This record gives sequence, C-alpha cells and structure tokens, in this order.
Amino acid sequence: MKPIGVSLVLLLALTLAAQVPGPVPSPIPGPAPFPTALRLYLELTSTQEETIRNLNADYNRLAATKMRRANQVQQEIIEETAKEPLDPMALGLRYAEIESIRRQLAQELDRTRAKVRAALTEPQRGKLKILEDALKLLPLYSEAVGVNLLEWPAGFGVMPMGGVAVPAGVSVPVPDPGQP
Repeated sequence: MKPIGVSLVLLLALTLAAQVPGPVPSPIPGPAPFPTALRLYLELTSTQEETIRNLNADYNRLAATKMRRANQVQQEIIEETAKEPLDPMALGLRYAEIESIRRQLAQELDRTRAKVRAALTEPQRGKLKILEDALKLLPLYSEAVGVNLLEWPAGFGVMPMGGVAVPAGVSVPVPDPGQP
C-alpha cells in the first residue's frame, strides 16, 4: 500500500505543477488617456487628440531607445572607472555620447512640441498662451501662500500646517502637550 500512497502524492504534485502557468509577459501599456480637462479647455477634436497622442507616442518610443543606450553607456563608465589605470579617452568618449544623447532628445522634444502646437488652431494656441502666462504667476502665488494671503488649492500636493505649507506625505512632529 505504501507505494500506491507515494505514487498518488507524486501524481498530485505533478498535476498541480502542470496547471501552474509559465511566466506571463507583461502587457505593453497603451497610451495614457488624454487629460479630459485639457481636452475640454482647448476644445480639441478627436482628430487633434489622436494626432497629439501619436506624436507623443513617437517621441516616447525614441526617448526609451535613447535612454536604454544612455543606461548602457553609464554602465560602461562604471566599468571603465573601475579599471586600473584609467583610460581618459574611453571615459571621455562615453561621457560625450551621453551628452550627445541628451542633446538629441532635447532637439527631438522641441520638434515634437512644434508639431503638437501645429496641430492646434489659432484660438487653441491663444488658450495655450493663457496657460503659459498662468504658470509665470506660480512663484508669486507660492509667495502669497507663504505669507498666508492665499492657500494652496485642494489636491495641489501640499498640506497647510500651522501657517506653513508642508509637502503632502511629509510627517511633521507634533509636540506632546504633556511634555515640559
């Protein structure tokens, strides 16, 4: 009887192992939904929204490729730095490649922004200018919050604590009234 019991346990274990799926490939995330408030504010058409989403997706694919290469070069720099003696030419070439990648990405981002803005109508570009002008007032608004003339809007990422704006998530020690 003992061999039958061992066989049953082994059979059960093999059956369970056969039912466990292999590694599941992680799904490729789709494009993030377009911000509703921005879409409504700019009065974007579905064609404009799709154009903007596609232009950004193209840039993000390029940036991901460039960043992978930059990470490889960073690893090469670590390896080169660990060598004795240092090879200044090898290090210099790698640092120059990282700077070249950074410049390429900055140029491509500028081109992408220009294409995205070109997809807008003149009235929509006017509304975008209003947003840019509002951003210029943010430092002034922050100063007004600092002297308690204004308060941060709800959900802005800060929480007022005793007249001082403290970033959300930062714990501020509260004095124990029982302690002298």
